[in-house]
Amino acid sequence: MSEDNNKNYYLGYGIGFGLLGGALLAVLLGFILDTPLVWAFAPGFGMLAGIIIGNIMDANKNNKE
Repeated sequence: MSEDNNKNYYLGYGIGFGLLGGALLAVLLGFILDTPLVWAFAPGFGMLAGIIIGNIMDANKNNKE
């Protein structure tokens, strides 16, 4: 039962750090592009990238076990 709780361990980190990275990317792109669409799309794309990377890391971890 306790092994099932840690099955998607990296997914949470991927979401959190992806959202943070996307927000930082929005700040940097906000200096260059003067549009509010950067704040709409950059954190979402960062979180999507974090979800994908977290799932890949979890899949590789679960294959080793």
